Amino acid sequence: MQERIRRHIRKQYVVGVISGKGGVGKTTMTACIGAVFRECRPENVVAIDAAPGFGTLAGRIDESPPGDYSAVLNDTDVQGYADIREHLGQNSLGLDVLAGNRASDQPRPLVASMFSGVLSRLRRTHTVIVVDTSDDLEHPVMKAVLDACDTLVFVSGLTADTSLPVTRAIDLLRSMGYHELVSRSMVILNDSRDKYDAEARTYLTERFAQSGATVEFMPYDPFLAKGGIIDTRHELKKKTRLRIFEITAALADKYIPDADRPR
Repeated sequence: MQERIRRHIRKQYVVGVISGKGGVGKTTMTACIGAVFRECRPENVVAIDAAPGFGTLAGRIDESPPGDYSAVLNDTDVQGYADIREHLGQNSLGLDVLAGNRASDQPRPLVASMFSGVLSRLRRTHTVIVVDTSDDLEHPVMKAVLDACDTLVFVSGLTADTSLPVTRAIDLLRSMGYHELVSRSMVILNDSRDKYDAEARTYLTERFAQSGATVEFMPYDPFLAKGGIIDTRHELKKKTRLRIFEITAALADKYIPDADRPR
């Protein structure tokens, strides 16, 4: 499984994480997937907070990241990893994180040009880039995010109300012309509440598989539910850690070099 996660990636692999609704574990899954990629791979891995406003991704990886989008964009002398690392948070595994806007007294809305500018810099220094996205797929920044992604991870709950936003998101992306991207996607049915119906899980698995996505189940873990910094190496239950590795391996399997992609 680790060999699959360590597979050779030419250039970069950009993974967008989407839910369409808050509270189902999208940011948590972003941090977990990024952490396992970093644990298994020798190259740099970064998680980017692309949620407009004040995203919470950094709080799951590094409580005190030194910089944000503005810091990266304003640094005109970034030559390599050591330079850009000055603006990134990092956890004990070495997973880097680019925080969103953290100055509540100086709000700066995230726009497409900011995301694209930061991404172009991170592509020079990182091989795997995992993006925590907006719940609003029609937000102006999302076209830049979607156009940059090689694959998508949809995070869904296991009830009618928490799965419907993912169904709508998939339909919306198709209507926007992202058929190929959706066909390369994954849906994670995340039990973030320690309560789900087995029949509902079966139904949702079959329904989402019809979209062409692979479907994975993520079991409840109290360490993930408590919030704060996520330690995927030491805190999680064994079955939770195994599932995150299996999910990340399945994501690595979806990597397709540019030259081999359908046009």
